[in-house]
Amino acid sequence: ESEWRRFAEQYLDSPSDSSLDKTRKIHIDYICDFTFDDGRLENIYLIDKKNLLRNKVKVIQQFEQTGSHANRYDVTILVNGLPLVQIELKKRGVAIREAFNQIHRYSKESFNSDNSLFKYLQLFVISNGTDTRYFASTTKRDKNSFDFTMNWAKSDNTLIKDLKDFTATFFQKHTLLNVLFNYSVFDSSQTLLVMRPYQIAATERILWKINSSFKAKNWSKPESGGFIWHTTGSGKTLT
Repeated sequence: ESEWRRFAEQYLDSPSDSSLDKTRKIHIDYICDFTFDDGRLENIYLIDKKNLLRNKVKVIQQFEQTGSHANRYDVTILVNGLPLVQIELKKRGVAIREAFNQIHRYSKESFNSDNSLFKYLQLFVISNGTDTRYFASTTKRDKNSFDFTMNWAKSDNTLIKDLKDFTATFFQKHTLLNVLFNYSVFDSSQTLLVMRPYQIAATERILWKINSSFKAKNWSKPESGGFIWHTTGSGKTLT
C-alpha cells in the first residue's frame, strides 16, 4: 500500500501535474523507474507500446465526479485503468455541437480538477446518433475549434457517421489503441494531434508498401516505391 501511494503521488497522479503533463506521460514518459521498498529498481510501463493488444481496455458508464462541480459522464474508456477516451452522447435530433460544448464544460469544471485521473484523457467522441465525431483532448474551445472534430471513414473515404457503425469499427480494440498510440502525435508545441481517417489510411498503405517490398526484396525497383497525394491544408506534414 505504501508503495502504491508513493507511486501515485510521485508519478501517476502528482499534484503538480497538468493535463499536458499527463499527455506527455502517455506519449513520451510512459516508463517510470520505480524503487520498491526493498530497494529493487524496476520499470513500470503505463502503456505497452510494443504489443498494443496486451493493454487492457474497459468501459464504464455514468461515472460521477464529486467536488465543487459534480458531473456525471456518459461513457468512459479505460486503458490499463486510466481514462483515456470520453464519450458524450446526445439524443437524435439534438445538435451535435451540444455534446461538443458539454465536453468543454466538463474540461473546465471537473476533468482538470485536483487529483483527477481524467487529466489523462486523450480523445473525445461525441454523437447524436446520426453524426459521430472524434477529436483530440487539446482542442481548445473557440469559434473554429468545432472544425477540428472528425468523422470516421472507410479507406475509400466513405464517411461512418451513424453511432452503431462508428462503434463497430472505431472502437475495435486494435483500431482504438492504434489511434491513441500510433496515430496521435504530441508535438513540440505541446499540442496533441490525432490523424484524420485518410491520413491513417495513407500511413498504413506506406507501411504496407515498405514491408511488402522488403519481404519481396524489391526495394531497388520502381514498383517498390510510391507516393501519397495530399492537397494544401490536408495534413501532409503529420502524415
